[in-house]
Amino acid sequence: MSTLAERHQEVLGLEALQFVTGTFFELSAEKIGHLRKEFEKNRTFFDEISGLYEAVRRAAAKAKAPGKDEPTRSIAVAFTSNAHFYGSINADVVRALMEHAQKTPDEEVMIIGNTGRAFVEGYGHLRRPPEFLSFAADDPTREEVHQFLERVASFSRVYVFHPSFVNMFSQTVGMLDITHAPSERAQTEELNDSVDYIFEPELSRILSFFETRVRYLLFRRVMFEAELARTAARLLAMNDAQDRANSVLAALRYRARQEAEAFKDARLLETFSALAKFRS
Repeated sequence: MSTLAERHQEVLGLEALQFVTGTFFELSAEKIGHLRKEFEKNRTFFDEISGLYEAVRRAAAKAKAPGKDEPTRSIAVAFTSNAHFYGSINADVVRALMEHAQKTPDEEVMIIGNTGRAFVEGYGHLRRPPEFLSFAADDPTREEVHQFLERVASFSRVYVFHPSFVNMFSQTVGMLDITHAPSERAQTEELNDSVDYIFEPELSRILSFFETRVRYLLFRRVMFEAELARTAARLLAMNDAQDRANSVLAALRYRARQEAEAFKDARLLETFSALAKFRS
């Protein structure tokens, strides 16, 4: 009888899991349509802002804007979530950062998000101890974003590794330098360029604006794409979890029926055996 009770509890537990995964699936399916539409609508704007920022940085490198001491440090940032149920995308982001860090041992490292921190502390091997940062939620507030940007303001390059949306069935890891610092080759080409530009207001003020407001916009792009990729990953993860729960639940119910029938057969045998003893 205890076996039947245990089997019943297992079935109830799986049914609860099935309900949870179904709820997450429905919420993700409802959310992803809106996110994808908004992301596609803003993609061109973000691309144009990125190109403009890079052009300003190149012009500043050529003109050596007065009053601007160019820092030389760089930092790699893994942008992961606090919540789970996103498949392997958070672990993939941390792995990509770790591979990058192996090639750049002098570069500093920051991990954003509780899942990324747990992965690094449990499985990660980094040459330099990383800095950890966690927002209150997966979608940080404006104040939290500004605090993050202030912490990385002294770096000439800020490489952000983040979940990147490919399509509904595939997500990968993207990397964006939110400083858009020009490469050495690009700087050389810019210095050899004979075309001069007149900036209004002066270049130093334009560069100052870009390094505050535009970096904020570029990090918002990272946040937006990460949310889209995570939602798509959760949709697939919950669909897989539902399929596995349905399969295991069907097997458990079949075993429970078999055990219930075996229990009934045993009771009948006991009854017939008792009757036989009584007649004899």
